[in-house]
Amino acid sequence: MNRVLGRLAVLLLAIMLLASVCAYTESSISTTVVMRVSRMTQNAVVKAGEDLSIEVGIDGVEPAQYQWYFNDVPIEGASQKVFNIVNAKPENTGVYRMDAFDANGKMLVSMDISARVLEDAVPQAGDRSMPVGVAFAAILLCSGALVFLLRRRAGA
Repeated sequence: MNRVLGRLAVLLLAIMLLASVCAYTESSISTTVVMRVSRMTQNAVVKAGEDLSIEVGIDGVEPAQYQWYFNDVPIEGASQKVFNIVNAKPENTGVYRMDAFDANGKMLVSMDISARVLEDAVPQAGDRSMPVGVAFAAILLCSGALVFLLRRRAGA
């Protein structure tokens, strides 16, 4: 009986060895590229006349090609990691997108960045908005008057 079990064990061991050799010869080796966005301009806000610079940095793989878009329209010649606008204007406000591709043209990553170009805060002629300091003083004055009236009514 021990002899039969021994032969059975050897047979099973041979089958397992053969199966592992077959699995090894028929398998393929795959690799996974770990890629992460290392830095990205977060919702860029600049004043009119300043330079606007937006960037997406990628670690783990170096893209072969970049393409920037403005409001989903490709920007001609914008094919670098960093996109710059010198002397930005309010019409440069919008959503910029960067697509990065590998050497085979496969997209690696696509990132959207909101950019806003603010006009100068100096009031223009005919501007009827109240300056913040005046508004704050008016609120304090009204609050004081309300407290005075409530105390006077409570005492009466």
